[in-house]
Amino acid sequence: MPKIESFVHNGISVHAKAAPAPMGPLGGVVLGLVGTAPDADPAIPRSKPYRISNPAQAAKLDMTGMELGTLPRVVSEILKMVAVPIYVVIEEEDTALAPAAKDYSAKVVSASVMNGQLQVVVSDSTLTEAVLGAAAASWQVEIGSGNTKVATMVSFVPGMTNVLTLSSAGTLTLADLTAGATLTIHGKDLTAAGTIVNIVGRIDPATGRHTGIQALLGDIPETLTDIAAPGFSHKAVADALAVVGRRLYCRVALEGPSSTDAAAIALSESLAVVDTGYDQAVIVDPFVKVWSQAVAGYVYMSGVAHYLSCVARVEPWESPGKGRAGVQIEGTQRTIDYNIIDKASTGNLLNRYGICYFARTAMGGYSLIGNRTVSGRFLNVVGLELAIIRKLIATSEGDMAHNLTAEFMEQKVDTMNSWLEAQAAAGAMIGARCRLHPTLNNSENYLNGEWHLVIEYGAYRPNEHMVYHLREDVGIVNAFLDEVL
Repeated sequence: MPKIESFVHNGISVHAKAAPAPMGPLGGVVLGLVGTAPDADPAIPRSKPYRISNPAQAAKLDMTGMELGTLPRVVSEILKMVAVPIYVVIEEEDTALAPAAKDYSAKVVSASVMNGQLQVVVSDSTLTEAVLGAAAASWQVEIGSGNTKVATMVSFVPGMTNVLTLSSAGTLTLADLTAGATLTIHGKDLTAAGTIVNIVGRIDPATGRHTGIQALLGDIPETLTDIAAPGFSHKAVADALAVVGRRLYCRVALEGPSSTDAAAIALSESLAVVDTGYDQAVIVDPFVKVWSQAVAGYVYMSGVAHYLSCVARVEPWESPGKGRAGVQIEGTQRTIDYNIIDKASTGNLLNRYGICYFARTAMGGYSLIGNRTVSGRFLNVVGLELAIIRKLIATSEGDMAHNLTAEFMEQKVDTMNSWLEAQAAAGAMIGARCRLHPTLNNSENYLNGEWHLVIEYGAYRPNEHMVYHLREDVGIVNAFLDEVL
């Protein structure tokens, strides 16, 4: 007889279809930092992300213990407070180009003559690094600006007290150095232009290799949530960070000028926030004072490190200042006028421009003050939005293999709703739901292989402004008197 073409099998078949894989949590904080570390272990690659997650690994950024460069101290300060993955990109310092001229300012606290030189204790100094020996020979100091009272700088040493030593051979005398007088220090940018070029980075047209901030776009097995180049307040660095932050869907911490309140506000005002990446960025200002083992004294360093230590202690959708997160610092480059009830304070003004800072609070010590990006959006709301986007990017690749059947689309919506419900239950958001878009899912788009899902969610806002209403109630007084009488 001929073969029965319709016969398949005399028995059973089992077709098992697994449920869609769970999408998992939104994910924790992973930092990406770019900077210098001239004494780093030679085995650590340069211009390439290198993962550090504990103090022992961080120690390899400084094999001599001299704390040179920007990265060793920054990474160390973060890991003092929290264990979190940090990807560092080490770039070489380049001093081939002469540094640009730059003026600094300081206020006289006291002055005296010692060993034939003028020793001036200063405060609010916008010069935060030591300048010694031959490096100081070309620096000049004058009272105010445009004054004929001038002296050559011998050295500047920051610490528990900031000591500026001047030559007594100039026209500036001890009598001129009265308490409260403002000094203008004519010097040079302490960061060479060539170093800035290296930090900004590039894509080598011949090899396609990324360097500097661009290297954060390279092959990193974890998803970055916050990036920064601590210690570099140059606009070119800020622009590069904003662009990369926009591409990686992560927040950006920018270094403020650490000079004056007006300069910090001017930096914020100079940033275009619409579709530039700056709406994901916050400015941290000014520098903070910390203990240095290398100099056995206090030094100034980037406040971005301590901001990021606050970021790493909370979830991406929580405010970095959660509970007014305290930090281990001795002081700041300048004192920010802050009062929890004073709406006219300088701190309140800085927050209005998306600038975070550290100030003393009733909790004791210094705490992070600030909830918003330079565009005015809440940092935690931006953090939640970017975390959702990063999760969609990470989990959508497998979906691209499916045909757009009714079963697939319905199952995808159900999976999304289940995941969103779990995130809301975990406290990441108020609530959320996913649905098919009612108008964009039309025949024209479907025939082009396109469909649209709408994710609606509600984000928690930080407790930025508590308003107490005190009302004296005469009725309470009358009730008391009735009881007494």
